[in-house]
Amino acid sequence: MKKMPNLYPTIAVLISLIFSIAYFLYIKSNVNDKTWDTATNFVTTILSIVIGAMISIILYNLQQKTESEQRVTELKKNLQAELSDINRVLSSGDVINVNGLPFLAIFIEPIIIDECAKSGLFETKDVENFLHISRKIKFYNVQVNYFLSILTTSNNPFSPEILIHCQKNMETSRIAIINDIKTIQTQLNLSLSDSINYK
Repeated sequence: MKKMPNLYPTIAVLISLIFSIAYFLYIKSNVNDKTWDTATNFVTTILSIVIGAMISIILYNLQQKTESEQRVTELKKNLQAELSDINRVLSSGDVINVNGLPFLAIFIEPIIIDECAKSGLFETKDVENFLHISRKIKFYNVQVNYFLSILTTSNNPFSPEILIHCQKNMETSRIAIINDIKTIQTQLNLSLSDSINYK
């Protein structure tokens, strides 16, 4: 989630300036020269410290904002690469056929997706989309693992009902992940790369 700008330093500086002007007008009208000099030196020192501190905080906030923007740009670039790779893999058609049913048995990892979700630099709706697709990818991996466990089971031949159910679940998850990729691509204005062809 994006953080709101910190306006407290700016407000503090404005209050300090207003106080300085009010103090100057009061002292000029009501205090003799000797008291004026002592009071002026004291208050000037305090105000200098306050204003200096506030300016430092403002500069720090600006630096943090710049670093956050750079980090978001970096994450988006890496996210675009990861989504492109996942999309290519799931659209490759590189399936294995078991009893006439096609299975795309490959594991995929949402590394950058999870990093974006945890970064705290994106809007709430974007974080929700990251969490949704991450959960679907991990569930797809569970389904792939289950399918591979069926293949390695010594109790062959395979049950047609189990294979059909497994293939249906994997295909549903595959399509859902591809649709989520398109949603994230649209919301974050990302373009998917097609530099590698797995077919």
